[in-house]
Amino acid sequence: MATDADVERIAMALPEVELGTFWGGPAYVVAGKAIANRRVSRRDEGTVDPRTDEPYQDLLVIHLGGRETKEQVLATFDPNVVFTIPHFARSTAVIAHLDAIAIDDLEDLLDLAWTSRAPKRLVAERDAR
Repeated sequence: MATDADVERIAMALPEVELGTFWGGPAYVVAGKAIANRRVSRRDEGTVDPRTDEPYQDLLVIHLGGRETKEQVLATFDPNVVFTIPHFARSTAVIAHLDAIAIDDLEDLLDLAWTSRAPKRLVAERDAR
């Protein structure tokens, strides 16, 4: 289980990530591109807990670099942990349940998002270390 504090710690440790805004809310951004942001659940999108019929409160959108990466991530994770919704059909983003994702998996996903969205020179500099 991950928390907002874990997201902040992991994201802000990535090179040149800053707290910014995306979709009108706080987001972790590199070079003007969001790598992750919290998302308010919307009943009309199906992001409602079937046990309680209440909107999920733990959703984190993770912005990946391409459709292949998105499909690989979706095939790798349990759909109760990482999933997508029709609203993101043309997007490369996935949604993660913070209440269900392991810290190591969150680290991997945020690193993957950073690697795919950061400028190539930043990625090369980090990989050279």
